[in-house]
Amino acid sequence: MFNVIIATHGNLATEFEKVLKSFFGKIDHLKAINLGDQGINAFSQKIDQVIAPCLNEPTIIFCDIAGGTPFNELAKRSINWHKQVALFGGVNLPVLVETLNMRMQGKNIYEVIGKITAMSALIRFNMKNAKKAEDE
Repeated sequence: MFNVIIATHGNLATEFEKVLKSFFGKIDHLKAINLGDQGINAFSQKIDQVIAPCLNEPTIIFCDIAGGTPFNELAKRSINWHKQVALFGGVNLPVLVETLNMRMQGKNIYEVIGKITAMSALIRFNMKNAKKAEDE
């Protein structure tokens, strides 16, 4: 099993965690880190506390914005990982759900990384193919 860490600005990571728990119930090896008003030093300390137990385990890290503070702080620490680690920016709920579904199915971290990397972040609704209520 691999760890999943969500790190975001504000309380978004905790909110993602709440929604995921409403879907899956108790979720082991899932951590949320929020960058709130506490400042960068406190946030950095929180990151160090959360990742310390994960350094010898495969881990997928999701951040809200590639190049944002949570992403950059975790990228700096990624060289300390002793096992497979993958860092993603642009987290969204479908990717988190797919990650946890695949993990529950016993898929390894490499299979999950391949699948979620190929997922499109957005699904565009094609207005041309929409039916009007009177068409039905």
